[in-house]
Amino acid sequence: MSRMLGAVIVILVLMGGALAVWSPVGAPKGDATKTELARVAAARDAAEKALADAEAKVASLRQEADKAAAAAREEGERKLAAARTEAEKAMAALRRETEGLIAAIRADADKAVAAAKAQADKAAAGGGDKLAALRDEAQKTAAALRSQLEQCQAAASKKPEGESARCATGSSAPSTGPVAAADIARELDSSGSIALYGIQFDTGSAKLTAESRASIDEIAKLMKDDTKLKLLVVGHTDNRGDFNLNRTISEQRAQAVVTDLVGRLGIEPARLSSAGVADLAPVSTNDTETGRARNRRVEFVKR
Repeated sequence: MSRMLGAVIVILVLMGGALAVWSPVGAPKGDATKTELARVAAARDAAEKALADAEAKVASLRQEADKAAAAAREEGERKLAAARTEAEKAMAALRRETEGLIAAIRADADKAVAAAKAQADKAAAGGGDKLAALRDEAQKTAAALRSQLEQCQAAASKKPEGESARCATGSSAPSTGPVAAADIARELDSSGSIALYGIQFDTGSAKLTAESRASIDEIAKLMKDDTKLKLLVVGHTDNRGDFNLNRTISEQRAQAVVTDLVGRLGIEPARLSSAGVADLAPVSTNDTETGRARNRRVEFVKR
C-alpha cells in the first residue's frame, strides 16, 4: 500500500509540473504556476496523510493478527495439554487392564502346568507298574521260548531240517522265509506262541519291508481259517541302543504288523493286540550278530 501511495504522489507532482509549464492563453503565467504548485502541495499532503493512515491501519492490523496468533497458540497448547492428559489417562487404564489380563493368563498357565505335572507324575507311577507287569510277562515268555528252544534243539538232532523257523539252533542264523499257516497253527497249539523271522523292518524304523508280506499273509490265512483265533503280536529287539527307544520301536513294529493284518488283509481289529518289550525277552546271546538276529523278532502269542 505504501508503494501505491508513493506512486500516486509522484504522478501528482509530474502533473503539477506539467500544468506549471502550460497555462491558458491570456492568463498570467506566475499566477497559474502558484496555483498549480499550491494544488500539488495539497495533493502531496493528502497523499502523505493517506499513506500515514494506511501505515497506521497496517500496524493496527498487524497487532490484531499477532494477538489472534498468540491467542490461537495458547488455545492450541491448552487443547494439546488436555489431549495429552486424556491420552495418559487412557494409557494408564489400558496398562492396568493389560496387567490384569497377563496376571490372569499367568495364573491359568500355572494351573495348567501344575495339572500337567500331576498328570505326568500319575502317568509315570502307573507306567512303572505297567512296565513291571510287562517285564514279568516278557520274562515268562522268554522262559517259555527257552524251553521251546531246548525242545527244538533236541528235535533238531533227530530231524535236522525241522518243521518251523523256531527250531533253528542257537548258533545258526534264523530262517527268514515264510512259515506255512498249517505249521504256525501246530506251533501255536503245542507251544502257545511262535516267532516269525520272516517279518522284517527297515533299520531303526517300524516300516515293514516288502519281503514281510509273505509271512504276514500266512498269519492272515490262519486267522481266516480259524475265526476264533486271537493273537497278541509282540515286538522284540536286541540290546543295542537306548532301552526306551528300543521299547518304542518294538511297540511300533508290533502295531505295524497289526495294522497290515487289519488294513490290507481284513482281519478284525478285536482279534489282535500288540505290545513291545525291547530286549526284555532274549532267546539268544546279544554278544554275537547271530544271537542278536535271533533276538530281533516278531512273536505271535495265542490268546
